[in-house]
Amino acid sequence: MINSSVRNRFHFLFILPLILLTTLVLPSCSKDSKADWTILVYMAADNDLTQQAIDDIIQMEEASVSSSINIIVQLDPNQYSTNPEARRYRIKHNRDPQITSPVIEYLGEIDSGDYYTLAQFVNWTVNNYPASRYALFIWSHGSGWTRDENEQRWICPDNDSLNQISIANGEFKNAFQLFPRKMDILVLDACFMQTIEVITEVYQYNDYIVGSENSVPYEGFPYKEILELWNVYRSPRYLASAIVEQYITAHEPGGSQNPGGFERKAACSAASSAQLPPLLALITNFVENWYHIANSDEILFARENSYSFNIPQTEADIYEFFSNLYLQTDNQELKADVEEILQAINNLFVAYDSSFLPENTGTATVWFPIRNYDFYGSIELYSKLDFALTDWAFFVERTFDD
Repeated sequence: MINSSVRNRFHFLFILPLILLTTLVLPSCSKDSKADWTILVYMAADNDLTQQAIDDIIQMEEASVSSSINIIVQLDPNQYSTNPEARRYRIKHNRDPQITSPVIEYLGEIDSGDYYTLAQFVNWTVNNYPASRYALFIWSHGSGWTRDENEQRWICPDNDSLNQISIANGEFKNAFQLFPRKMDILVLDACFMQTIEVITEVYQYNDYIVGSENSVPYEGFPYKEILELWNVYRSPRYLASAIVEQYITAHEPGGSQNPGGFERKAACSAASSAQLPPLLALITNFVENWYHIANSDEILFARENSYSFNIPQTEADIYEFFSNLYLQTDNQELKADVEEILQAINNLFVAYDSSFLPENTGTATVWFPIRNYDFYGSIELYSKLDFALTDWAFFVERTFDD
């Protein structure tokens, strides 16, 4: 059972210039000629995911990839691992059941929950392994932006430092602002990270953003199959779309990441950053035009019949919600506005897919709590997000009016 409403729609992107803080620039020491691609994998595994990180590096080594592709991994394991020192690998093809790739730098103890550590890794790699294009995988635990018991959400928790990279407090975006250039592809290999709020935080610094709006299963992304896509494609748009397909296929019953045949609720999408501004403008317009009926039966019905994601179930798939609203309303003006939003969502996502989830899911979530205490418990944090400029929270708040 695989839902797939949009696959392989491609668009040209514009490039936004970025300014690198000179304190991060390192003198180049690489003797390698410029590669076609450099693939960076930031593995924040100083938590309970160390063994999974090692397993994924072994998967990377199993991939047979062109010599014109650099694959650089920074691994930060936990203190209980056999070798707790953080290190950088240059991945080399090998089918040995243990890691055999050369360590290119030992780092000692680092804080992978500090956004500056992420920025340092990207700057070091871009400077030492220059390429025409770059793909960055951020690998760790994640929880999107929404509030948890600690009143924040994050990615890349580090158990030693007790630190993590906050989304709503701007730390995640801060890291990208320190990069020397835009990433052609960003892959968020962590749970619940493909939200419209997270995409809005970092879209200016990445051409394509790939991730899951749902939890990422224990086995994660299928790295052997994903890395071998670079033998077939060179274009970022094709690669981003193909990663989505590989992820879903790998988690199907009997797939490479699901040999036990379980019925897994999996979702993955690839967003084209150039297509986000039109959607943000349409959502802003939608709030302005329709906030006065936010607590109407048709709006409430559309939300209540949308699948709830994340913890505490406060997010809805943005495409599913607006699809439900389009089918529910008889108001032709509202219907026209919603139709425009649905088209903009289709333009934003060059590929999306889901399995064992409701129809029209798989794109990205948007914050839309059903219970008012979930809303008021998180609104202060939400207001810090760039997406809050659309006034979406004002619309959601009006759904609680009597």
